[in-house]
Amino acid sequence: MRYDVIIVGAGPGGLACGALLAKHGARVLILEKDRHPGGTSYIFQRDGYRFPMGPLSFSYPQYVSGLLNHLGVREGLKFKRNSFQLVVPGMDLVFSSPPDVLKEELERIFPGEKSGLREFFLELERVMELVHEAYLWCPDYLPERMEKSRENLSDTGKTKTRTAELLNLSKIPARDLLRKYFKDRKLINFLGSMGSGEPVMSFLTLTTMWNIMSKVGIWYPEPGIHGICDALLELFKKEGGEYRPGTGVKRILVEKRKATGILLEDGTIVNSEAVVSNADYKTTFLQLVEESALEAGFFRMIEEIPYTGSELCVYLGIDPQGCDFSRMKATHLFFSPFALEPAENLDEFPELASGEMEICRWTDNEPSHAPGGKVSLILRLGMNYERFAKFRTGEKKRTTDYIACKKHLALKLVRIAERIIPGLSQAVELMDVATPLTYQDWGHRYRGSIAGWSWSSEHTRASGRKVLIETPVMNLFMVGIYAVSELFMGGFPTSLRTGELTSRLLLKIST
Repeated sequence: MRYDVIIVGAGPGGLACGALLAKHGARVLILEKDRHPGGTSYIFQRDGYRFPMGPLSFSYPQYVSGLLNHLGVREGLKFKRNSFQLVVPGMDLVFSSPPDVLKEELERIFPGEKSGLREFFLELERVMELVHEAYLWCPDYLPERMEKSRENLSDTGKTKTRTAELLNLSKIPARDLLRKYFKDRKLINFLGSMGSGEPVMSFLTLTTMWNIMSKVGIWYPEPGIHGICDALLELFKKEGGEYRPGTGVKRILVEKRKATGILLEDGTIVNSEAVVSNADYKTTFLQLVEESALEAGFFRMIEEIPYTGSELCVYLGIDPQGCDFSRMKATHLFFSPFALEPAENLDEFPELASGEMEICRWTDNEPSHAPGGKVSLILRLGMNYERFAKFRTGEKKRTTDYIACKKHLALKLVRIAERIIPGLSQAVELMDVATPLTYQDWGHRYRGSIAGWSWSSEHTRASGRKVLIETPVMNLFMVGIYAVSELFMGGFPTSLRTGELTSRLLLKIST
């Protein structure tokens, strides 16, 4: 059978694209290497506990609800807003508050910066209004073909003016603007990174992140993120789409710079009019597409532009009776281990000295994901892929000392987290650990990357437009968080948006 579209990967973007295409009568095949849909937007189980593989919550809930409603989910989703806290020396605040509340709290902590805070927040809120729905009108947030179809709209002049301003904001490093308003380095780092790190984003990207954090909010859906993926898959199959789990793709077939189908790992060839890859860009073009099918310049660009890094994730099932949670005022708490752990103990793992650890009390979102009376926690810390690469001997294959190493590091994180939650070490009943190799081999992310392309201002400018779903290979499209240069709606909804836009391109439906 020849399909209209083959989708490689059943992540959120692939599922949304497939469901929309099938709803309009297209013959669609989704191939998924795993036995579950959703990619890392799913859950796993351990001894009565259930944990998320990837995203913990997301922004733009109205967009997600609207898309599902369009596909046929008539009952609206229920959402719970998550809160975020930062603890560093001299600062302990919930920073997911609305902008005016956050400004007042910062004025209390940094009384000498009141004037700069007032001016900065006026500018921040003005730009937040500009970026809030930019994905609907700005050409940079649309595929090139859709941009051209909008050239004759009556608001072209207004759109060009706003687009020019966004372009200018994307060229301004956030750190330069922050230094204009403030002198306190701790305040500059906080407002520029939502933590204690040096600002690296453009002011446009930074404003987008603050809009998501403090204005739109970050939310958890009642059926779970995995539940949304299950619903999308059911909608896809209900409309006649074909789904094959446990099916790996060896090659995307290209003839004369045009995608013609795929080669499965078992040697089977399946033909189609178009191919949509829900794998990331590097996996797609460095591994699934023959280099000879690509222009040399494009291949080198994909090789050279960096991704965001990976992380170590520790999943804990605990008996809360002996724990003191009084310092934890939010579902997600971020802190710098370096500020709490003596520097001489960090030589083995320098990431502890430079990054921020996140503690998520997962049962705040999903009480049913732990046995009665128990609590599940997630500890996350950015971790260099190269630190673990030496343990990998093949796909899902490790050296004999891998387990001992990751357990040693996980226990170290638990002890450091105990500075925030006294009694934690003794309360642990269950522990599981994901490393950058886990994200590479089970999450199918290139070198374990977890959050798309690099967020630095230098690299977000390099790609030009935000939406990268069109490729130099005719009839080969990209979806997912790596199909954009900037997560302008956050991870999960941006993935869905790429699926929506790709389906419109294939169906020739304008915005």
